[in-house]
Amino acid sequence: MPVELTDQILKVLQNTSTQNRPITISDLARRFGANRQLIAGCARQLVDNGSAQPSMVLVQGVPTLHGLMPQLVPTPTA
Repeated sequence: MPVELTDQILKVLQNTSTQNRPITISDLARRFGANRQLIAGCARQLVDNGSAQPSMVLVQGVPTLHGLMPQLVPTPTA
């Protein structure tokens, strides 16, 4: 049974520490053998629904989605 690409990206993010560098769109495209535009669309979807944190860079002064970080989970305070 096919699995959604966004679900696969979330699995990769769940196995990533928030202290590591972001997983770039290119990293994900190579990992899944997919087109960068397809991965970027899935990444935007994950950011929009709050499942992932965006990693942005400036490209000629325009903020551009460069990669993803796992969604930060608030730690309970005592």
